[in-house]
Amino acid sequence: MPSSPGRIGHLKHLRYQYFNADHIFNKLEGIRKYVEDYANKLRIEYTLYSPQGVDPWVEVRFRDDRGSEVVHINIRWHRKMLYAYFKGAREKAERLASILSALGAGAEAKKSGEYWYVQLTTDSITAIRRKEWLEAVKALVEELYRRGLINEEQRDRLLADINAGPNTIEIASVEMRVWEKTGDKSKRLKIMYQPRSGKAFDAAVNALKDAGFEEGVHFTAKKPEKGEHGHINLKIPAGLWRIEELRRQGADWAEKALRRLEEIAKARGFYDLLEEYLRPAREAETVDPRGLVAEDAERGIKAVIRDVKVVRDGDRPRVVVEYEVNGVTKSFSFIWGVTTRGRVIAGMKLNDEKALVLAVLIGDKAIREKRGSITLTARHLFALAELKGVGWGLLRWYAEAMRESAEL
Repeated sequence: MPSSPGRIGHLKHLRYQYFNADHIFNKLEGIRKYVEDYANKLRIEYTLYSPQGVDPWVEVRFRDDRGSEVVHINIRWHRKMLYAYFKGAREKAERLASILSALGAGAEAKKSGEYWYVQLTTDSITAIRRKEWLEAVKALVEELYRRGLINEEQRDRLLADINAGPNTIEIASVEMRVWEKTGDKSKRLKIMYQPRSGKAFDAAVNALKDAGFEEGVHFTAKKPEKGEHGHINLKIPAGLWRIEELRRQGADWAEKALRRLEEIAKARGFYDLLEEYLRPAREAETVDPRGLVAEDAERGIKAVIRDVKVVRDGDRPRVVVEYEVNGVTKSFSFIWGVTTRGRVIAGMKLNDEKALVLAVLIGDKAIREKRGSITLTARHLFALAELKGVGWGLLRWYAEAMRESAEL
């Protein structure tokens, strides 16, 4: 059935809107990256002022590559918190806000009477992670303590906050809070965003999905409604694995998110927990199995591994191993599944050659001596995930298989 002129015109209009919006987005993204590059190239200097009878403050100056001051801001102690403030012409206020935002503070220039101002409080101040900036803030804190304006407990808390920064990371443009949740016998990592409105919730969910996260697999979500708070929880470790996978694929935001997460974890004392969660993804596909030799001199067996790959058998992954013995190419395979109790397992039968090859692939010498039927478990899956061509396929399936679990 031929399309009507009106319908064709409507489609052209929609197509124009789509490409125009895409063009605008790309242009804005280009501007953002330009500002970030510009801000990161600026030199940061500071001067601490502590005249008698006046509370101390530090002036932080941003200079370009010629040494000229671009803009400055003062940081003080105000109402029991760190407070940065600038007041002046609109052009300078907007320039300062752009620089501070590019550095991570999320600043905004606002008008008050005849002047424009930019202000930051403790969380925004510590969100900027440039070394020179943090040194300026630390210098102020130490001077406040020396002058008796804050006590030792306040100083230590402020320095800890400066070292750690705010407990937030940005995942696919969604700002999430990070903390360690401790129970009687366990510790867990929590990464969560609490939207204040349905609109903010929808925007965050769409941003995560657009970045390649799957709801139920990598995150769980509840929309705020009828006065109840909503939330978006990153599933641990599946969500972290996805961030690492995207980092490997070149996503700049993923690189920044993991770097920031490590900073927080080190400063807050849960780096070991984070490392444990991330390890399978960090080690994924780091070992090339092709050419590995499995040898048993006593039995006169020498097998050269030619290939290891994962193929989908329905909704389950089958690992296929090809190896060569005495010029003859052989293969074996095994398929992973989930028991009714939620355990991940794979079963297979071993002979001398298969036991030898499998032991090399998973790095478990005990396998060399096993024969007959054996059951592989999740730890064996994670060991296999280190192999190139296998790792991400297994980890993705594992995350999907465990989607009903709050934590894998």
